Amino acid sequence: MKTSKAFKCVLLLAVLVWSNAILAQQAETYQVHAHNDYAQEFPFWGAYVGGAASIEADVFLKENRLYVTHSEAEILPENTLEHLYLQPLAELARTGDLRKLQLLIDIKSEAKPTLKALAQILENYPALTQSDKLELVISGNRPQSEDYGKHPDFIQFDHQNTDDLKSIDLSKVALVSVNFKNYSVWNGLGRMVAADLQRVEAVINTAHANGKPVRFWASPDTKTAWATLANLGVDYINTDTPARATDFLNQLKPNTYTNTEQIDVYKPAFDFDYNARPQNVILLIGDGNGLTQITSAQIANGGELSLTQLTDIGFSKTASADDLVTDSAAGGTAMATGHKTHNRAIGVDSYDQPLQNITEILSLQGFNTGLMSTDAIDGATPASFYAHRAERDDSEGILADLKGSRLNFFIAGGKSKADRISSAFTIKSLDSFTDLTEKTAVFLGESKVLSVAAGRGKLFPNSLTRALSVLNAAEKPFFLMAEAAQIDSNGHTNNAAGIIQEMLDFDVAIARALQFADTHKNTLVVITADHETSGFGIMGGDLDQKTVRGDFLSTDHSGVMVPVFAYGPGAQLFRGVYENTEIFQRILKALEL
Repeated sequence: MKTSKAFKCVLLLAVLVWSNAILAQQAETYQVHAHNDYAQEFPFWGAYVGGAASIEADVFLKENRLYVTHSEAEILPENTLEHLYLQPLAELARTGDLRKLQLLIDIKSEAKPTLKALAQILENYPALTQSDKLELVISGNRPQSEDYGKHPDFIQFDHQNTDDLKSIDLSKVALVSVNFKNYSVWNGLGRMVAADLQRVEAVINTAHANGKPVRFWASPDTKTAWATLANLGVDYINTDTPARATDFLNQLKPNTYTNTEQIDVYKPAFDFDYNARPQNVILLIGDGNGLTQITSAQIANGGELSLTQLTDIGFSKTASADDLVTDSAAGGTAMATGHKTHNRAIGVDSYDQPLQNITEILSLQGFNTGLMSTDAIDGATPASFYAHRAERDDSEGILADLKGSRLNFFIAGGKSKADRISSAFTIKSLDSFTDLTEKTAVFLGESKVLSVAAGRGKLFPNSLTRALSVLNAAEKPFFLMAEAAQIDSNGHTNNAAGIIQEMLDFDVAIARALQFADTHKNTLVVITADHETSGFGIMGGDLDQKTVRGDFLSTDHSGVMVPVFAYGPGAQLFRGVYENTEIFQRILKALEL
């Protein structure tokens, strides 16, 4: 490693990303210890910019110089403690940019002469020895605990024994560090066995009872281990990847959700004839709602959902015509028309030619048709059921198609654009929407509908109940598509709480649809998603506490299959694994059209 060149490169990097590093520190709850930092490509700077609260530098005294190395045989002439650590720290102190930090100096050579040389060197850095932001802590080869007080005030020690904490002077002890392997054989996957956990907790409790932070060295270095140790109260999480660990731990609390409002689970009667021809179809789409999103809501609700009571289950392949990972436009179009198309396309084929959609087909067969969404009505999913545009952002064209559509009503956001369609739809409140004597628009928000977190309450399931009541009173067969759009938007922002809240709200709407189907046995209910969003994963939690700890692969859609649930006459048609275009085909097959 050419350290001088590396130093300059990383110093530039540090300047460029400094504001981000400061923000990360402000958000930090858990502290990371950069283990064996000297072995990194960019010692000090990589860990510092990565947000480490403690950085470890192994040192060896040779010819009155302190080298950063694990052993004498590995010494590189340019890698001195001053060059790699003290000089960068002094520069940060000079510019006023030094943040709270612990420098853990792990002595690999003989303790007494090394400490003497170190103290002499540090005397040349008063900006560091007098700083209230920097702790200089000695680890590795140390003097006896009774000799800690013989060293300068600016030097503290890493004590490595929990048995004598009540009998020694702790004034010079900065933290307690012990070997994790002395207490557990856990490899950081799954969970610790109870006996190991008890031993580890005892160490933590002992250190804390004596007012000292604690660190384990040789601890497993995985996301599961970081989360487990953090939740146990370990003060410094040992890692060889400080930037990754800091980023993960900064998101640990935001990615953890405990549900406090359990929803009722509806148990469907299954009292219908599979082979009968349904008259009504309710298609419920959870935008971005993959299997993990469903599972997270199930855990947060104590293990059950109304959705998970269903037994006719399939999987939909979500790829679009031009990409393995679909967007909502192509995904919605596949379900609405039975054709794959390119991403961003609404109701047209891969050559941008219009496709007849299911609301148009069924309207010509005497069905009443309606759409619902917690998105704006010109959002990609609802638009796929009435519009024909090559570009999902062509709002003017999409609203022109809505104006000329055969829809009987819609309930969604988008009131700010109501003037575009007011000549074709009568605008009503939800309470005043009582019949289908005229084409009706019910707006639930200026743009998107409020989120559950922002106070939407049960507006979505209540709107579904109203829509089904109005459709039923018309005494004609009907098709209703209702989209829970904000599971997706919370996936895009990596908001675990929002995903779960929106999925639970979706499940309340699912229960309302199933209740309707049990009362009106000629109703087929199909529940699916257009795609999964964010690569959401469940990394931990507690079923009894209704707690979920999630993690995310991205802020984008993923290419995994999504589940399809069905209930009512024809539900058996939705078993198996198939393309998303089959949603359209199988609905029409059930209707014998």
